[in-house]
Amino acid sequence: MRHVLVGGVGFVGINLAAELKGSHEVVVVARRSSMKRRPGLSNDLSKMGVDVAVLDSITPEALSKLGGDVYYHIAGKISGSYREFEEAHVGLLRQVIQAASQVSARVVYVSSTAVAAELRGVPRGSLVEEEDEHLNPKVFIHRTPYEVTKAEGERLLVSEGRRLGGRWSIVRPSLVFGPWGYEAQWKITLWAAKRGLTLRFGSRNMVYSGDLARILAMAGSGAFDGRWVYANWPFDVDISDVGQTICRMLRKGCHAVSARWAIRLAAAVPSSPFKMMYRMLSNNYKYSSRYLSDFKFTPLEEAVSKFMEWASGLTHA
Repeated sequence: MRHVLVGGVGFVGINLAAELKGSHEVVVVARRSSMKRRPGLSNDLSKMGVDVAVLDSITPEALSKLGGDVYYHIAGKISGSYREFEEAHVGLLRQVIQAASQVSARVVYVSSTAVAAELRGVPRGSLVEEEDEHLNPKVFIHRTPYEVTKAEGERLLVSEGRRLGGRWSIVRPSLVFGPWGYEAQWKITLWAAKRGLTLRFGSRNMVYSGDLARILAMAGSGAFDGRWVYANWPFDVDISDVGQTICRMLRKGCHAVSARWAIRLAAAVPSSPFKMMYRMLSNNYKYSSRYLSDFKFTPLEEAVSKFMEWASGLTHA
């Protein structure tokens, strides 16, 4: 099968490419600006032998010419203007859907647990599984640009389901951790652990990047057609648990420091991307999937070991 990853020069994209490359043709679609912004990831994709299609203008015509059997929409924004969020999470998805419909391909949309950051009538700390009625507006409350546009993207794909012949699915990952974790929270976690500190946020939801890649590969095979699926470790994990595990591997004694106050303070800024994070921490839901009860998730210790191996420079492809 030929898998086309739109927005693949990123944390999720490169892990998915690594998962798929042994058994499938993989094409990563990226803008030239993304390649320049993330040269390390670009180089690692090349080392994997993954084809990279550089498209400064990502149109349905350009995407359909790639002849994918599966199109993954992986592109995402966590900060910027509302227009930028909408373009990344909805506008680009519309192009992907149109391209896929032209070549009778499947579409997998990478959404987020943030679409369920606040649920009317659901007490804080509750277990949340996939809803029967997709994003019922009487239950789901979306406030930040990230939540709103991710939900808009989901609704768009569901509304186009018939056009795609039912060959579509939505995967909602929680906070992603693992190899190629270049994002600030993982750089800070590693930096702090080396200095004997761990940062405690009070979160419960995280998923290993390798597990997410396997779940997305399952979605690409049609395992979840017509469904929306939460991708989250079945056990509670906070960023401090990652930090403490790193400390043990480094044989350091680490002291945990609460960082929740910093998120709350940053969330007070009207344009802050931390608003969504603070909302999720406040409601403290635990996300679980009814479709992944038999899925074998990677233990935390093994996930941290793989992250440390990557971070040490031993594994880059």
